[in-house]
Amino acid sequence: MYLNDEQKQMLAGEKGEPAQVAMEILNALGNIYGAEKLIPVKSAHCAGLSLKSHGIAGMEWAEDMVRKGAKVVVPTTMNVVGVDRSRDLGLPADWVEHQMRIEKAYEDMGCYGTSSCVPYYYGFLPRFGEHIAWAESSAVVFTNSVIGARDNREGGPSAWASGITGYTPLHGLHLDENRTGDILFKVTANINSIADYGALGNYVGKMVGEKIPVFENLGNPSLEELVYFGSALASAGGVALFHAIGLTPEASDLNAVFKGKTYETIELGQKELEQGYQNLTSGKGKDVDYVALGCPHFTLNQIKEVADLLEGKRIKDGVTLWVHTNIPIKQMAEEFGYRKIIEDAGGVLTQDLCTILGNPEALGVTTLATNSPKMAFYAPGSNGLDVWYGDANKCIQTALTGRWEN
Repeated sequence: MYLNDEQKQMLAGEKGEPAQVAMEILNALGNIYGAEKLIPVKSAHCAGLSLKSHGIAGMEWAEDMVRKGAKVVVPTTMNVVGVDRSRDLGLPADWVEHQMRIEKAYEDMGCYGTSSCVPYYYGFLPRFGEHIAWAESSAVVFTNSVIGARDNREGGPSAWASGITGYTPLHGLHLDENRTGDILFKVTANINSIADYGALGNYVGKMVGEKIPVFENLGNPSLEELVYFGSALASAGGVALFHAIGLTPEASDLNAVFKGKTYETIELGQKELEQGYQNLTSGKGKDVDYVALGCPHFTLNQIKEVADLLEGKRIKDGVTLWVHTNIPIKQMAEEFGYRKIIEDAGGVLTQDLCTILGNPEALGVTTLATNSPKMAFYAPGSNGLDVWYGDANKCIQTALTGRWEN
């Protein structure tokens, strides 16, 4: 892979050890993927910052990079971590201490301490065609598909390396020829909610792996429905880009997404939708002691929906309700009174964390109800939880009664 003079200096250690480490990562990845060169990026988004992902060794590595002068050179945001910095949720003290050290190390490198999987909701919005280096699978598929930015499915180390150097290898979805569709899905199922979009996305993601799915007749999804649909595709499979005819910016018609390629056509009906729901449900008993919403982090509109469902009611004793969002949206929810309604009912509006990357299992909960296809997919393995999957209304009813009713 070609390196310019500045990049060669980084690789040789002439710009300090952190830049050298970062360039070694990018140079290795570029050579593995056959990239011709490195290209500048406008922003980066670092993931894997939870103690569950980073570990003690990763924490100590990040602190070492700070001591050696590591600084990001492009706007770099941070993904969710494993604690709520604003309050004590009862998590183990050593977990909280180590997690806060990871958070501080990345902030000391110049990263914005956003601690959210949806930086595009509050100002970090790439333009169409803009090259970025974002980790976090749900953010990658959203920026590629709904915005039309250019991003590969970066890992935490490669996104960090791009933040430190300002470059990423030119390969994969940064190239026009790799953004064409592979399979056409004609949707005939009746889709009415975020949970429906999530179930359908799970079914397709499991089927296609890393291929690029194209959807016809996807309906008229809201922003939140597109976010959760993409997160389901990306968690059940390796999807980093999807096209929806007439909806996403690179999908004006079938010719625009397939560009003459031969493709298979598959129908997605009620049977396939129901299979998606089954894939995401692992609950064994009807009793539920944990309800979690907000993966990806909730918008203000989604928080209002929860507040409307809870107003004047009380969550059943023994049930924990966490609603995950980020700092700016939590602040707006407080201004409008939604947080008070949720917390008067016995729930918690969290910031900074999510169930998957947090440690709710340390509180003794065992059975989760959620409307998040990503949480439902990962929580059994990541958190050891049984899962019931359905729409937000059903999840809130479960929080009120302590039981999942079909």
